[in-house]
Amino acid sequence: MTKVWPGSAPAGQLAVALVLCALSSAAVAQPAPSTVDSEAIRAVDRYLETWNSRNPMIWAGSLHFPHVRPGAGNFRLTRTPEEYARGVDFKRVLATGWHRSMWDSYDVVQHGPAKAHVAGRYSRYTEDGERIRTTFVTYVVTRQGDRWGVQSRFAAGPADVDPNQAAASELAALGAVETFFAALGNPTDPEAVAATLNYPHVRVADGAVVLWESAAQYLAGPEPGRLRTWAGTRLDWAEAVQVGGGGVNVVVRYSRLSPSGATLSSYEALYLVTTRDGHIGVQARSSFAP
Repeated sequence: MTKVWPGSAPAGQLAVALVLCALSSAAVAQPAPSTVDSEAIRAVDRYLETWNSRNPMIWAGSLHFPHVRPGAGNFRLTRTPEEYARGVDFKRVLATGWHRSMWDSYDVVQHGPAKAHVAGRYSRYTEDGERIRTTFVTYVVTRQGDRWGVQSRFAAGPADVDPNQAAASELAALGAVETFFAALGNPTDPEAVAATLNYPHVRVADGAVVLWESAAQYLAGPEPGRLRTWAGTRLDWAEAVQVGGGGVNVVVRYSRLSPSGATLSSYEALYLVTTRDGHIGVQARSSFAP
């Protein structure tokens, strides 16, 4: 794995360095990693177990709401288990020959006191054990009360991507993330930030899930005011953890700055980068920042 740091290169180019250590903590203060990680893994296991039940309400019971699955295709925010279950059609899935789904791998790539990001790879199989397809998704797992569940699924899409295409997609996604943070460097220009995003745009942070349908809706809300709270934001590093046929999931660490350039606070986050209507942009974000 490589981790990349923005250097003095022009925008869109990143200096690359090998990192031999594990991902750093998701925020300055952390709980015991083993507790959060085990709860997050238990939550995604429950997610796939209930999916295999073929019962929409049982499956919805593994999720937290509001729930959203951002990706390159159409998606929407659902607010209740009942609403979510009404949109699930297992007959259509069974018609593809699907019998069950199984994990190929999963790994907690970031965690905080009440949230974790789990990069998962799963495959669908026929009853005879023939693999139908393999998919990359990073799961945003949160704690609501005493219960852990899947709040959002950042869908990177099919895992069978040509290596050359995967390398190009990774480079483009890291460039899109760098462009986003370059725009954040000028908090007086929220329009520049809005232009780096893809819509509908999703942010999962501070115990809330927000979806903006358009740049106009984004700019009309509280985000411009929130961005003006800091003199600037610096991207410390970025790493692509999943490169799929529908998008790239990128984990980052960034810092908020004072007018003197001093670091006020640092956080980790997950960004899904997609191509929508020809625009490579940030489709969804999940941050450990307030």
